[in-house]
Amino acid sequence: MEPFPASPEPEYRPNAKGPAPASVQNAVKLIWVSVGLSLISTVLTFTMIDDLVDQAIESAGSGTTLDRDAARAGVMISLVIGVVIGVALAAMFAYFIGKGANWARIVYTVLGVIGVLFGLMGLGNQPALLLVLSIISTLLTIATVFLLFRPESNAYFKKV
Repeated sequence: MEPFPASPEPEYRPNAKGPAPASVQNAVKLIWVSVGLSLISTVLTFTMIDDLVDQAIESAGSGTTLDRDAARAGVMISLVIGVVIGVALAAMFAYFIGKGANWARIVYTVLGVIGVLFGLMGLGNQPALLLVLSIISTLLTIATVFLLFRPESNAYFKKV
């Protein structure tokens, strides 16, 4: 009697999830749209920097000695650092979410909720154009999180 032939070794596939469903693909696209919106908002902020500096000096109060040049430098530095970190994080999340990494979906959601809450608290403190962009950005984040937790998205992130 001949023994049964050994079954072949299963092939190792690092990304055995298959293609991402449309909801995940659309969420990744919305992340990239948010990045573009963030870049536009940053450019607009640079064009309005003098108004923002005046606003920062006014909000500091009369008892504070805030140097105009220092305030301007602070706004510019925070803008540049914020956009670099924001774009890097968004790119990382878009990549890993697209690959089906559940941790990326969860961290993006937590950061997105925090961003939405802080965004809502700061809605009245900006020029009208930046306010509109901020509202659009908030809505994009909410839509992205919604797409990431659709039933087909949940199934995709649960696959091993």
